[in-house]
Amino acid sequence: MPGFKDWLRKASGDLKLAMKSPGNDETLDSAIYLTHQCAEKSLKAFFVSKGMVIPRVHDLIVLLNHCVKLDKEFVLLQKACISLDSYGINARYPNDAFRVNQNDLIVAIDTAHQVLSFVSQKVL
Repeated sequence: MPGFKDWLRKASGDLKLAMKSPGNDETLDSAIYLTHQCAEKSLKAFFVSKGMVIPRVHDLIVLLNHCVKLDKEFVLLQKACISLDSYGINARYPNDAFRVNQNDLIVAIDTAHQVLSFVSQKVL
């Protein structure tokens, strides 16, 4: 069974791949989706580190609320999780109402890095 370090490694890989986006319109959606994946896998690493069953959801707010029950300091990630949560669905499938630009990606990468760093400090 994968341990929390495995989850953090996957989260870090997603973030590194998002950072390699060349910034063209064809890859922005995929790159920004990976920032959501980084945050999701980071939060799930925390559950694994506590020996808990990972909730079978992809919603960052739901995952974060479970984390807050275990460690109140996770409330500090609320703004980050809210900002990344929509990328888990909207960036994944065609959506005429969803548009991102290079600046959105830069902000999302920074935000995902904050989540990964926070969780890493909690579990390592």
